[in-house]
Amino acid sequence: MAVGEFAIPATSGAGSTPASTTPTLSVATAAFGTVTATISNYASYTNPNFSASAAVGGTTTVTDANVDHSLSASLEKLSDKLFIKDTNATTGTRTLSVRAQEFGDYKQSAVATATYDVSYVTARYIRLRIVTSAGAATTSYAGIADIRFYTSVSQGGTAYPTTQLTSNTSETGIAVSAGYSYSATYDPWKAADNPAIGTFWWSLGISNSALNWWQIEFQPGTYPTPPTIKSMRLSSSNFQATHFQLLSSSTGAFAGEETNHGIFEVTNQNGTNNYG
Repeated sequence: MAVGEFAIPATSGAGSTPASTTPTLSVATAAFGTVTATISNYASYTNPNFSASAAVGGTTTVTDANVDHSLSASLEKLSDKLFIKDTNATTGTRTLSVRAQEFGDYKQSAVATATYDVSYVTARYIRLRIVTSAGAATTSYAGIADIRFYTSVSQGGTAYPTTQLTSNTSETGIAVSAGYSYSATYDPWKAADNPAIGTFWWSLGISNSALNWWQIEFQPGTYPTPPTIKSMRLSSSNFQATHFQLLSSSTGAFAGEETNHGIFEVTNQNGTNNYG
């Protein structure tokens, strides 16, 4: 049970009083089954708890035990955000179900529902753009000691790059690049060489936030159809920034034609971060 949660009793009972307000939801999705549900009418509650689950057809893809509840700014109660990681392999549109319960009540509210789809990334170019939590470009530097993109959820299947790189183009069919590197010692390929020896790509000293990015290209001669990426791993080192935005493009222009797959937090700025 997450910090700040309390057990929710059965939804019926003599003398029980239901929560007065059914929650209203807005849902934002990102790649790899990352979902953020916001309780739009959160101000209607005094000290609420929310239970949530997701299902497609007859299959439950997320249970309430696997929903992360954040705390409010005062750290005294749960906030309006529910964070969901849906890596279930079942295909189809999910239905998210959420109920509210005020502290002291003995019955949950009526259920509120919203739908979402789990999305993955299939593109010639995949770019990590270094951003703030709000998605704004930033000159906060990033350091990537190792990065891999996987064809299965939970860091399974084939990992790309499939080799430990020795240059930006050492693996046939793959090229890596960056908008800026601190020096040749921290070239883009150092983000996918040998994580055991402590080398990394680093954007220390960057002055133009628009150039604060790292990317991988699946070249069409080898990959006429790019692999579908269902999860990724980022081992960070000296990562001052807190978030990155995952973008993809079929042209590499990133001039408005790209797809935005969401903003992801780097919770471990000197270690392993798994997504999907």
